[in-house]
Amino acid sequence: MDQMFKIIVIYELVFLFFWNLLYYSNSGIENWFQEKILTAIFVFLSTMLLGITVVYIIYISAKMSGLIDKMKKIKDPRKTI
Repeated sequence: MDQMFKIIVIYELVFLFFWNLLYYSNSGIENWFQEKILTAIFVFLSTMLLGITVVYIIYISAKMSGLIDKMKKIKDPRKTI
């Protein structure tokens, strides 16, 4: 349970840092980046991070609950004995 909490906290801190970086960088380098490009980069990266985090949380939850070990013990019905 502690690992999931740490993952969520780390994700939120990274998200907050990345959001502030995009937000404050818009004032100093307006000519270099357009606002729509920053929005697209933010949406792409934050969605990617959210997806990776959700998959990792599901994996850790299954591992901690023992579901992965139970699934490994199930025999493959496609193989003949």
